[in-house]
Amino acid sequence: METFRTKLARACGWGPAGASWAWLGNFEVERDWKRADVLGLPGLPGRASEALNNSLSELALLLAAPEDLVLLKQVPDPDFLAYLAELGWKTPSFVAAGGEEELPLTRSLLENASALEKIRTWTKASSGRLMPHGVSPLEEELSRKSGLPLAAPLSAVARRVNSKVYSRRLCARLGIRQTEGRIALSLDELERALRELEPLLPQTPLVLKDAMGVSGKGILLLENEARCRQALRMLRQTADKRGYTRAEFIVEQWIFKSADVNYQFLVGKNGQTEMLGVLTALVRGGVHQGHLHPHTLPPEAECELADTAASIGRELAYDGYYGVVGVDAMVGADGALYPCVEINARLNMSTYHTRVLSEHVPEGRYALIRAVPFTSVAPFPFAVLRDALGEALYTKRSGRGIFVCAFAPAGMSGETGGPGRLYAAMIGDSWDECLNWYEQCCKRLQTIAGVQLSGQSLH
Repeated sequence: METFRTKLARACGWGPAGASWAWLGNFEVERDWKRADVLGLPGLPGRASEALNNSLSELALLLAAPEDLVLLKQVPDPDFLAYLAELGWKTPSFVAAGGEEELPLTRSLLENASALEKIRTWTKASSGRLMPHGVSPLEEELSRKSGLPLAAPLSAVARRVNSKVYSRRLCARLGIRQTEGRIALSLDELERALRELEPLLPQTPLVLKDAMGVSGKGILLLENEARCRQALRMLRQTADKRGYTRAEFIVEQWIFKSADVNYQFLVGKNGQTEMLGVLTALVRGGVHQGHLHPHTLPPEAECELADTAASIGRELAYDGYYGVVGVDAMVGADGALYPCVEINARLNMSTYHTRVLSEHVPEGRYALIRAVPFTSVAPFPFAVLRDALGEALYTKRSGRGIFVCAFAPAGMSGETGGPGRLYAAMIGDSWDECLNWYEQCCKRLQTIAGVQLSGQSLH
């Protein structure tokens, strides 16, 4: 069976089937796409979650082959690597950047001469290419300084096609169903857009989105006219302080929905697309929480998503993009499918689970993939987590249980403790079994000394 890596190499138009990749999980790259002279909403960019973003880079181990290189913030726990080996993964090479905990991963690599030299050595031996989560000017600089060629389009292309403004304009041009809304590139345009959409408020709220918002940042719910005026007043005050009024906002009607959906596809330089999969997305307060597999959409909806992917892919290729594309979609409470809420022309969270689902969740099995947030008074090793999970831990023999997808986000708490997240796939023969594994995961985590679940873990 053709692998994701082989398909990706073909879409990117380079290398034989055995070509090597250097994987870089630079999560929340959107922050680096945002222009400094553009107004944004509170909470964007924000650096408080940088340590978590850095630890998420460990998810790239799930994509890597033994001939690949994975660029990380810290060296993985050896017992976690041994666990992955038990499940069939062969450990790739990796380079750990180290440095200050909240210094972004790519910048940490750039500031570490030893790490750069290790990347150069691997590149000369492998003729590999760099596949980041997304490409910003920082990843272009890393490519130049390390001699590691980029496998993905340059940041100017990435920034353009990942803007919510681009998504909305593309949908309008292609006739793809979308919610009632407006684009605002200045505060005057925003004021006009709010005035035009205010008649919708008695029936439904409006939502104001920053064009480069991600993970619940850069989004504001406007429930009434007073809230609209307050948001506009806040932004005008910010504009007065900064001396510019340029903006990149979307204002849309809030849709009451029955399901969130994420689908992925590859687009080649010639515009041809290949579907990678459709998942039900778990979203809470605009923040991604996880996925359900398989999805429950009817066949006609799945066909519409494939047709939409083909249309979007042709446009993306025309605009210079190729590689992995994820699209967020939703099903309204009335059953209407909105096949393109926004385009994420980069690796997506679901990208990292591609191999887990294809190799460990055969037809007839189910998977609940999500993060379990908690706080810990001190860091703990993977061996402690493994003991806590016990027989609930997924094994190849059982084919069911709690599959730990990344350990670094769980074990990253500093010496004085702090927040952590366990990223896991609950795999079972039914949804009920998956939910049972999730409940077991929550209970067993709390048997680790000093660990307490965050409130949202219980939902």
